[in-house]
Amino acid sequence: MRNRCYYILLLAFLSLLAKAQEPNHLKIDSLNSSYDEHSPVLSPDGQTLYFTRVGHAANIGGVLDRGDIWLSRKTKSGWSRPEHAGKTINHPGLNGVVGFSADGQRMYLLNYFDPNGNGGGNMRNGIAVSRLENGEWSTPERLRISYFSNDSPHISATINPEETVLIMAIRSYESEGNEDLYVSFKQADGEWSQPENLGNTINTYGEEWSPFLAADNETLYFSSNAHGGFGGRDIFMSKRLNGSWKDWSKPTNLGGAINTKGTERDYFIPASGTMAFFSSTQNSEGYGDIFNFPLSQEEKAFQQIEAEVDEPQVETEIVPEKEKSIVVMTFQVLDKRTEQPVDAQVKFTYGDKEITLKTADIDSENKHFVLSLEEGANVYVAIEAEGFLKYQETFVANASVQGVGNEFGGSTVETFYLTPEEVGTKVKIENVLFNRASSSFANPEVAMKQLDQIVQMMKSNPGMAIRLEGHTDNRGDAKLLKELSVERVKRVRDYLIDKGIEAGRVEYVGYGGEQPLTDNDSATGREINRRVEFVIIR
Repeated sequence: MRNRCYYILLLAFLSLLAKAQEPNHLKIDSLNSSYDEHSPVLSPDGQTLYFTRVGHAANIGGVLDRGDIWLSRKTKSGWSRPEHAGKTINHPGLNGVVGFSADGQRMYLLNYFDPNGNGGGNMRNGIAVSRLENGEWSTPERLRISYFSNDSPHISATINPEETVLIMAIRSYESEGNEDLYVSFKQADGEWSQPENLGNTINTYGEEWSPFLAADNETLYFSSNAHGGFGGRDIFMSKRLNGSWKDWSKPTNLGGAINTKGTERDYFIPASGTMAFFSSTQNSEGYGDIFNFPLSQEEKAFQQIEAEVDEPQVETEIVPEKEKSIVVMTFQVLDKRTEQPVDAQVKFTYGDKEITLKTADIDSENKHFVLSLEEGANVYVAIEAEGFLKYQETFVANASVQGVGNEFGGSTVETFYLTPEEVGTKVKIENVLFNRASSSFANPEVAMKQLDQIVQMMKSNPGMAIRLEGHTDNRGDAKLLKELSVERVKRVRDYLIDKGIEAGRVEYVGYGGEQPLTDNDSATGREINRRVEFVIIR
């Protein structure tokens, strides 16, 4: 009964917030600037505040960088002047702190920089971990997340202090729209489980970003542009029901004391629970600034208990059919190796409409372009560029809030990656994994989705021929490992042939453990070495 009372108090508090019209934003002046500041995370000891700053010349990638981690230290008079967090935990892509271990000895980070360029390109999407050694953060190591895939340039995440639950905002296999929230669990061997979609109570056809899992491991805060609200992107709260990670209460808007006509995201409550941090574009110096928000007693009490919620009554909601609407989407075409813009001819076709453009004619450094499309339409895109393989794809036009393509008020930038048409170009085939000591796919559905992309690429480029190369780690008999690598790569070849690719266009070879990309002394190293690649031979 006591727990239900706390839940009722919280809902009453949130109801009052929803009625409030004046935002109760406490701006942290010493942190903010004319640049984008977002994604605040406070260290467990409460002494260091980490956040992401976009567009600063001191960032690893300069003013075009998508964001580096900066930090500010707590002083007697407030927060110190921010300083760049250094090259060890920053890379040229999107950087951000996901969270910390309870003792503050491990820091979890967005994305991973592969200095060797294993698999094509140095930037790898995912989550990494850095360890505090002699007062300094170590070089981040990539988390091993089974079948991790993210088709979006955006990623945000949260991890609980016990380091057992990871929730990520990504666009993956089960996404029906833009970025959805997925959960992954740490396994006994240290690997993380395949991310699972949290379900359509939380996720929509819009964008769900910046999750934060509260200390009770039950309460989830996140930002969305598709649950309705005050502005472009609001912060919502939802409660896990029946001990499930797929059964959630209807998301509740945190109300007008926090949410505005601008963009609010990155809600973060420190372990003490006395003050929340978040990001907002409302009344800010730049695109986004960092603010505090004082927590109510009801919310702090709710954070500290394991609340029990009665099983909800399921009601059938009749949703009137909406008229077809127009959505605005932002696109870019990049070189898969360098992630730099490519001068290409792009043709979009849907229904009886056809749109053709040349990215070389776009007068901007990032070559972003914006199109108005019919929501829900199946859009076929064909891309040609000198020196690159032809690209084809069909996608569904989904609603998103249009902005300028940055991390704050903008829509997600849909990215088309082109593969160089060069003999010798080598590409790792991601997430084609096999059962132990077998040539059968560990997850056939995921593997086939990955291989279908190669099928489409080869059908779009009929003169292209490839050599499939199979690799293992070095644990076991060398002869048997080589035989196993041949069987596995032949399994991939057979799939391509079954899908209509001529046998003469696909050679194959198995190297066993003869060509490692890194040492086999760690589980991470062995995972990198177990791979299937293709090389363009014609």
